[in-house]
Amino acid sequence: MESNSTEQQEFSFLSNIQVQQHFAELNIELLRGKHITPSFPSLFALLDEFENEFAYYYDTLYGLKLERRTHDNVAYFYLEFPISGKGRLSNPLLYLEIEARQTIVAFMLANLYFSNLFSYDKKFQWDDIKFEIEQGEHREAYQRLFFTDVRPDYTDKEWEMVKKNFGTVINFFHRIGLIEKVDSEEAIHFTILPTIYHFIEIYKNEIENIDVFLKEIKPL
Repeated sequence: MESNSTEQQEFSFLSNIQVQQHFAELNIELLRGKHITPSFPSLFALLDEFENEFAYYYDTLYGLKLERRTHDNVAYFYLEFPISGKGRLSNPLLYLEIEARQTIVAFMLANLYFSNLFSYDKKFQWDDIKFEIEQGEHREAYQRLFFTDVRPDYTDKEWEMVKKNFGTVINFFHRIGLIEKVDSEEAIHFTILPTIYHFIEIYKNEIENIDVFLKEIKPL
């Protein structure tokens, strides 16, 4: 009885009017793996004000840890999901699993972010990605992964397939708040957000041993 009374007291914040107005949206987004930044003012303010209460809520009901991080002067919240095996950004029962080859796409985005670390805007487009594949530090490994072999030139059809792979990962990262994507059917324009650090933390070992990891991945 005392335990039930304690939980009721801890969950009493759910009766707050402000919480009730935005709880459904916030809960859905967090459980989808969304990273909540100040660009979502209502949701961010809610977590900022009731951080301890929400942390207890997700730990008690879901066994998940609510994390608050700050990178490059940007604070953000997210739920830390248990990782079971490599190549997964979050709980595989609930979310899209990123395959090893697609993970390379994310590595390239992280490299783009760090190569422009001191720039105010981290805006990129398809030409920046294509440059990394054609002339970047790991270009031969990238080319073997995306095209199966290293050649001076590749056909437009081959490039379109690579672009499609990037588009899939970029759309996924947009949904979980690691990048902001310009809404476009054909073009790839996006801004990499400081929340990319979460991905970097998860795949720290692979990133530090990128050459070995690239060799272990089978070509597309």
